[in-house]
Amino acid sequence: MAAPRLLLTAAVIGALILMVASTALPAATEEHEEGEVGSSEDPTAEEEPYSGDLPSVGLRRYLARSWKPQTCDKNRKICKLKGSPGPDCCSKKCVDRMTDRLNCGNCGRRCRFTEACCKGRCVNLAFDRKNCGRCGNKCRKGSYCIYGMCGYA
Repeated sequence: MAAPRLLLTAAVIGALILMVASTALPAATEEHEEGEVGSSEDPTAEEEPYSGDLPSVGLRRYLARSWKPQTCDKNRKICKLKGSPGPDCCSKKCVDRMTDRLNCGNCGRRCRFTEACCKGRCVNLAFDRKNCGRCGNKCRKGSYCIYGMCGYA
């Protein structure tokens, strides 16, 4: 009586091993051999990243819907953080009102096309003696700023 049970147990274990091996086998044989005709796979293409450690699809969808970028109109401190474009908040965006052409000196004050924002003032870099060619570049006494160069001509 013990012999047939032993044979039955061995047969079940063998069948399980074959089933596990057959499900793992196609994944290993999916790669194409070199020189196979009609293969359009790029050998330099990167593989997709492993996603086994990612949370479930439902959790990812929930997190994607619930996450919203913070705007400075609700929390002005985010403009003071490292990596912020500027310390001031204008129209829900962090800006530097001393250099931003769209918010020069005050929120919403735009510089003209030919002007730049230097220390919160819109100036024409081509002809301004105190900001000739770039912000803070002063021309010597007696010389003029022409086309962004001091003493040109």
